[in-house]
Amino acid sequence: MPLTAIPFINSLLAPFRKKRDAAIQFYSQILDNHFPWYKRLDAVAGQKFAARVYYFRKSKNFHFLEMESSEEVEVLVSAAAVQLTFGLPEYNYGFFEDIYIIKGAYTYGLSTTPWAGHVNRQGIYVAWDHVLKGYVSENDGYNVGLHEMAHAFEYELAYGHYAHDHMLKHNFGMVYGAMKQEVIEQPYHPAALYSPQGTTNIHECWAESVEFFFEKPSRLREFYPALFQAIAQLLNQDPVNWKQAQLAAEAVQ
Repeated sequence: MPLTAIPFINSLLAPFRKKRDAAIQFYSQILDNHFPWYKRLDAVAGQKFAARVYYFRKSKNFHFLEMESSEEVEVLVSAAAVQLTFGLPEYNYGFFEDIYIIKGAYTYGLSTTPWAGHVNRQGIYVAWDHVLKGYVSENDGYNVGLHEMAHAFEYELAYGHYAHDHMLKHNFGMVYGAMKQEVIEQPYHPAALYSPQGTTNIHECWAESVEFFFEKPSRLREFYPALFQAIAQLLNQDPVNWKQAQLAAEAVQ
């Protein structure tokens, strides 16, 4: 290709890049206002996070049930997926094309118990009011966005891009082993961190572990050390040291 063609191509792409950059900046404002975890990132990491949210959102079809469609809602639901995978190179959850956002808790199948979310081959489903509740507090261990994205992560390992990442699957196997040893086989653990479902169902145990990993990391590391370390290695994140470093930096300011 002649070198003279490169400036011409760049000029053609310039409007698209400008539109993308404006969208990422807009997403940064939404995240800064409504996504507490994002506020602790430095400028470089924050820009990377917002860009990932932009590309994740573009890769999905969002469906709103019993509520009006909202770009802000799409951004915040996308951010839950990006938070979980922020330490990994692949973050788009390519197995899934559709995300369904329901106004409130709903019933599913034959169950009469209200659900806050679920995941199946057809898509990722979340109750928006429960997603919002999950981000009111960063320390209560309840986060439906992270919980359902953790379930979606398992589908990615089985059928998506992660299925071809042997190291990632090996690391997830280490997480499974730690969950069985420290949680499933110890239902009366003195920490009592997990729900009854979390102590009997390995998939629920994984989703709850992700919630605790980000929202109660010090407690998870203290009482379930092998599990904490296995998740940290799997996700390439360490929220205990990260939070300590952030708090120290804030104290200096």
